[in-house]
Amino acid sequence: MHKENQPKKRDKKMIEILLVLGGIILGGGAVALIGNKKAPTDDKTSQTQQEVIKQLTDLDIIKDLCKPDKTTTAEGLLTCRELTCLVYSRGIDSQTSGKQCEEISNIQNSISMMEYCKDRFEDITDCYDVFWRRK
Repeated sequence: MHKENQPKKRDKKMIEILLVLGGIILGGGAVALIGNKKAPTDDKTSQTQQEVIKQLTDLDIIKDLCKPDKTTTAEGLLTCRELTCLVYSRGIDSQTSGKQCEEISNIQNSISMMEYCKDRFEDITDCYDVFWRRK
């Protein structure tokens, strides 16, 4: 009976050794394959994203609207501020938030509303009421 157990033990040990060697070979092969892959030298997606960011944050967009002769009125100044805010809220390293730009836009809209109501209605509060309900 002792002889019958010996071949089973030997077979079991051989199978274990083969499995360990197979695992080492497969693991080494996988590491070698991963290590041999070359990193892409030209990532077109990131280059395209950088170009888009440059275009979105280009001050040429607002240069003409923010000239001193166009910012003499409150409307011109607020338009310049709003567009500048929007330009600076774009890109990875943006310096302003959309909330700040929205606040500037709300001021500009309120001034436009008051100007509109001033000359068109006898009771300005009725005009304001319509705007405030829709705002």
